[in-house]
Formats: sequence, C-alpha cells, structure tokens
Amino acid sequence: MDDSWLDLLLAGASAETIDRHRDGLLRGGADATRVDREASAVLRLKSRLDERRRRASELAALNDIAALLAGVRQPSELLPEITTQSRRLLGVDLAYIGLVRGDSVVLEVASGALTPHLRGLRAPRTAGMLGAVITRGEAIWTSDYSTESAFVHDSYDAVAAAERFQALLGVPLVVRDEVIGALFVCKRRERQFTEEEITLLSAMASHAAIAIDNAAALERYQNTAERLAAANEELARTLAWDRQLTGVVLRGGGVDGLVHEIAQAATGDIAFVDARDGVPPDLADRLPELPSLLASLLDQQPEHGFAVVPLDGGAGLARAVVAGRLVVGVMVLVGGEDTDHDRLLLDRAAPVLALAVVGERAVAEATRLSRDALVVDLLLRPEPDPAALRQRMRNAGLEPSTRYCLVAVEPGEDRQRARGEIDALGLPAGTVIAADGPRLVAVVPTGDPEALARTGRTGGRLATVTAGIAGPTTGPADFHHRYRDAVATLDALLTLGRTGTVVTADELGIYRVLLSHTGRDQLRAQLEESLGAVLREQERRSVPLLPTLKAYLDHGGRAAPAAKELGIHVNTLYQRLAVLDRLLGPTWRDAPRSLDLHMLLRVHPEQLGG
Repeated sequence: MDDSWLDLLLAGASAETIDRHRDGLLRGGADATRVDREASAVLRLKSRLDERRRRASELAALNDIAALLAGVRQPSELLPEITTQSRRLLGVDLAYIGLVRGDSVVLEVASGALTPHLRGLRAPRTAGMLGAVITRGEAIWTSDYSTESAFVHDSYDAVAAAERFQALLGVPLVVRDEVIGALFVCKRRERQFTEEEITLLSAMASHAAIAIDNAAALERYQNTAERLAAANEELARTLAWDRQLTGVVLRGGGVDGLVHEIAQAATGDIAFVDARDGVPPDLADRLPELPSLLASLLDQQPEHGFAVVPLDGGAGLARAVVAGRLVVGVMVLVGGEDTDHDRLLLDRAAPVLALAVVGERAVAEATRLSRDALVVDLLLRPEPDPAALRQRMRNAGLEPSTRYCLVAVEPGEDRQRARGEIDALGLPAGTVIAADGPRLVAVVPTGDPEALARTGRTGGRLATVTAGIAGPTTGPADFHHRYRDAVATLDALLTLGRTGTVVTADELGIYRVLLSHTGRDQLRAQLEESLGAVLREQERRSVPLLPTLKAYLDHGGRAAPAAKELGIHVNTLYQRLAVLDRLLGPTWRDAPRSLDLHMLLRVHPEQLGG
C-alpha cells in the first residue's frame, strides 16, 4: 500500500479526502484495479478506527461521568447530573428519571423538557412504557412512541404529546437485583437506537443506580448521625439538668427550692400541687382539667400517668410526681410553649422532686411524732415542779399563760382523714393535734368549750369522728385533769353508741362519771333486765311505751304535762300507764326504782324511737 494512504489514515482524513486521493491516483495513470482495492481497504480500516475512536471516547466519557456521579453526595444534585450527562452522551433532546415510590413511579427530574408537567408526574407502577421497563427489568425502545403497540397507552400520553415524544429508549435502574426506577432518553424525531447506544445507556444507568443508592444510603447515614447527635445533645442536657437539680438538693434546698430552680429554666410558670392539699382554686380556674387528672392519678395510679401530658388544649403541661407507686403530687407548667425542652425539664425534675417531697414528709412526720410524744407526756404525767411544767409546755408548742380546751377524739377507721377534718375546722392559731394511742387529742387555745363544740358540729364537718371536749384549763397544772375529763366524756359517748357526735363534758354531766367504767354490753344487759318486757310489748303493739314512760318521769309523775308533751289525751296516757303497771309491777313509780328507770332512759335515747 502506498505510503500516502497511511499518511491519510494517520492524519484522520475524511472519506471525501480519501476519495479525492483515489481520483488523483487514477488521473496520474496508476493501475485502477490496485487503486480501487487499496482505497476500499483504507475506507474499511478508517471505519474501524473511527468506531474504536468513538468507543474510546464513549468509555472515557462514561468513566468521567461515573467519577462525577461518585462525587455527588446529595440526591437533589445527583439526579439532574445524571439526566444532563445522558443527553450529552447519546445526543438526544430529552432525558428523565422515574423512581419507584411504593405502588407509583415519580418522575423526579427531567433535562430538556418543553413543559413543566413532566417533572413531578406520578404514574402507576405498571403504566405505559415506563411501567414495562420497570416490570420487566430490561431495556425497551421505540422509534415512534405514539404508534407503538408493545405497551398499553394511558393518560400519561397527554404529557408525552406535549413533550413531542417520538424515539424513546428506557433502561432500568437496578441495585442488588431490585429495580428502583428507570432512565429514559428521547429524540423528538424518528430514530433507530443501536445496540451500542442501548449498551451505553444501560452502563450509564448502572452507574446512576449505584450512585442513587449510595446517595440514599449516605442520606440515611446523615439522618442517623443527626439523630444520634440530637440524642447526645439531649443526653448532655439531661445530665447537666440532673447535676443542677442534685446541686439544689445537696445545698439543702427542698421542694420550694427545686420548683424555683425549674421555673428559672422553663418557658412558663411552674407550680407543684401536693396531693394532700389538692389543687389551689386559682390554678383550678386556669386549668379546669387539672383536678380531675389529680383525682384519676390518686384513684387509679395508671401507668401512663408517669408521662408528661398536655392540659386544656395546650394551656399547660402536667407530670405526675411519683415515689415508688405513691403519687405525691403533680408538677404543672402553665403558659409555656410546650417545647421538648419543657417536657424534658418536667420529666427529669419529677423523680428528684418526689425524693424531696418524701424527705420533707419524713421530717414533718418525725417532728410531729416528737411533738405528739411531748404533748401526750404533758397530759398523762403530772409535773409537781411549776418551772419544769412550764418548760414542758413550751417544748410541746404550748404557751403556759394561755387558757386551753382539750378535745379527745375517736378517729374511726381513717386517722389521717380525721386529722384532716380537724385541721379543716379553722381552729385558732396555736392549736396542737397529737396522737394518743388509738385516739387523737387536740389542745385548742380557747376559753369557750361550748363555742368549740358548735364549731365541730357546724355543717357536719366531723362526720367520721366522735369527740369529747373539756376545759378551759385554769393553768399548767390543770392540763392533766381536763384531759381526763375529755377522755371520760369520749368514753361515755362511745358507751352510749353516740358516734359521730361532739359533746362537752358539762353537756354530758354526771353520765360521763357514771359511764366512765361501764361498757356498752353491760348497759344493754341492764336495759334488758329492767325494761325488756316493755320493749317487747312496744314492738308487738306498736305503741310508744318507752317515750311515754320517760315523759311521765321527766315531769315528776304529773299526767297532764306529760300528755301534753306526747301530744295525746290524758285518758290515753292513763291507758298506757296501766300497761306499764302490768309489765313493771306496781312499785315502778316509787324511789329508788323510778330513778333507776329514768337514768336508763336518759342514757339510751336510741330506744325512745318506739
């Protein structure tokens, strides 16, 4: 072969240049057969060199694109880059990517679109050519989209018409044998896609799929890292907050100190509602839902009560303060912004506050027990030395120069509730309440026992207790005697069965002395022995014989005033007296038997109902 042919090949001459060289050789008289054979060989060689050159260029471009895609970290930057490079690589008018989102495919990005309708389009996963590529997991192409019958056309075609689709090639995006989407390129005129172009776009799609998966994984890792960072930050805040609250406790701060510390960091007002005290009226007005929440926590102690809960449409937040399984109160944030910061404060402060409440209650209980012991010792153990007695009074929280009334109380089944009822009476300042065995004793600074009794009876405030009142004291040495009177009055009330009543020693009179050592069983036995026949006759005839007997004795045996009190005619009274004569015998009207019967009727008022 002539060296000039090689020079042309090395220079990259075009086919036209090679033809002109051939014609020149023929005009110069060269052998036509040889020249034609050499020209044909040169053209074939040029074609192969061009193909290799094009392949090398495409591979280089593909490698460049792969490197570029590997450097993109955000999916929002990655997808536009893929479509742009696909258009450049295949020399097409339009490129777009659809990604699988559940049962749909969303066209995330498009390069070269004529309208805004293509980008963001959501289509069923099985719709049209897009669905065919994803379902089959293989490349599909058509030279004329509008007339293609290999797939079902649907409403997606309206957008295709607006974009003037004609030649269309789609390849799947595959990661670990899973189709995650499809990459499409489009030419707005008829075109046949070669196997080399399909292979090239498929290679592009492989790089793109891996890049998309890596970007998604990176995004997940970044999100996870952000969540871990947020969790670490919250943990740091939690530890700092715990140290801060612990510091308050170590400095000797109690419930008030902790609430003040919490309020400094919260976005609203902080209040602690002690379960023993209930919800203050002003707070109940601001948060009407709070009393019912507290009642629910105390009655049911639900598990979810240990979470921070919103109140009254976001007007406040509440967190149960729990020691073990005992709800000691509720911490409330009013008027805050309901932020995670506020919720963290309430949640972390609740256990520390619970310990403070329990500690203060323990100290208060220890103080109360000590004072109870001092008060009971003062009442039960006489002190002959006046100076020592005055000091013992002061130690018990009493003032030696003040006059006191003593109240002995039978608390019933719930001593704590009884103590609360006594506290709720609004007794004068300086009142001391102590426990004396099963009883409670109240030492009240007042000289008017009758007024104290009326206070106890008003509105049935002491419905669950029985109380005997004695006093006032005449001096420190009188405490022991007045307490014995109050206890004797209480014992007499219990013997008579008058539970739930409040009586002074003077109101009970001699009966507190007579009944101080008499039990209820003894009293009932005496009643049965003396008046049992009358009781049974009264029940059989439904005639109030016992009230008749008491009225007659109350009026000194005079018939007329007795009949008037009973509201009956005097002849009716005589008829009843005749029945009593028959049941009791003729001597019942004579002393001392009449006095015994009268006394029994006075100490057994419940029998007079007939």
